[in-house]
Amino acid sequence: MRFPVSFKLAAAALALGVLTACSSVPVTSMVKLARTDLAATDPAALRIAVRLPQGLRPRRVTLRVTVAVGADKREQAFVLADLDDPGELLSLAGEVTNDSMIYAFRIAPADVPRLLAVRDEMAAHKAKGERGSLTIGVGAEACRLGALPAKTLITTYLKTERTGDFFPLTRDVDLRKDVPKEAAPERIPLCG
Repeated sequence: MRFPVSFKLAAAALALGVLTACSSVPVTSMVKLARTDLAATDPAALRIAVRLPQGLRPRRVTLRVTVAVGADKREQAFVLADLDDPGELLSLAGEVTNDSMIYAFRIAPADVPRLLAVRDEMAAHKAKGERGSLTIGVGAEACRLGALPAKTLITTYLKTERTGDFFPLTRDVDLRKDVPKEAAPERIPLCG
């Protein structure tokens, strides 16, 4: 069973505003996303990664899941945990550069049942013939260590299968050009 899914991706900002950077989504990733069946995806296997310039650090990463059926729309937030197994990042080895770092996150094990309940709720609506949508958004708070480079590029990645690889969700989104003014790098607070 498939539900329409809209992935809203995070860039950095005071609260790393949500960015829908369709123009930065590689075509191969669009195909992979279209084939992703969230009803069959194990939330415990879901991984999110971001490549940030050296001077930028993530502070808090949140997954927001919105279920909309008719006029009823509800959102739940899940704070993501750091990915603690570096072996899971092997598929991103070729993405690391001298001037960037990759950070990866997962759903906290305690939140998996809650996310499954949201998915089951959507399936119950579908079984009754009710149309709806499931929207997944990822947002993050960040801090900066100092001045950021003239081109502040971020790339986001998604992994939906335990044995699968990460694939790029957005590639080289420039925080100085591709996000709203309130998400400009200069507005990101200093770490500390």
